Amino acid sequence: MLGPRHYWSPHRLSALTVLKWYGVCYLLPFFLTLHWEFLGHAIGVHFSLKSADLAALDLWSGVTLAVGATIITGLLVSHLAWARRAKILYPYATLLCGIPCLIGIITLLLGDGYYLHVHHYCLGTFLFPFLRFRNAPSFAAQAVFTGLAVEGISRWGMDPMWYPLVP
Repeated sequence: MLGPRHYWSPHRLSALTVLKWYGVCYLLPFFLTLHWEFLGHAIGVHFSLKSADLAALDLWSGVTLAVGATIITGLLVSHLAWARRAKILYPYATLLCGIPCLIGIITLLLGDGYYLHVHHYCLGTFLFPFLRFRNAPSFAAQAVFTGLAVEGISRWGMDPMWYPLVP
């Protein structure tokens, strides 16, 4: 159920179709996300999802965050609709919600001595398998979250998700 539903066969496609699917829908979003930090600095957007940073957002970063949240919400609604159409909505939604719930339970069990930090690679790796539908938005989203995972690992490494609080 997870992962790409269909494999792309470029040898059966015209050069224009290959350019559209692999160039515009995959490579461009992948490489833009792969260079996330440089792109953010180039357009003047600086924020993280930490509560202290979110409370001190400047206008441009706030607008960028709002646009990103709107796009992600649209992708979520679209993917749930596509899962419903593919008759896999319940297992799809169960896994999509179940993994964050499991992380939440582990965080609660660890107690007040630890805090959760969701790294780029965690977010990208978590969402990649759910972007499985054969259409341009799903394919581009798959590229974005793959780029996000690769960018996170290459820039920051694979640090743990839970850190002990320092007194």
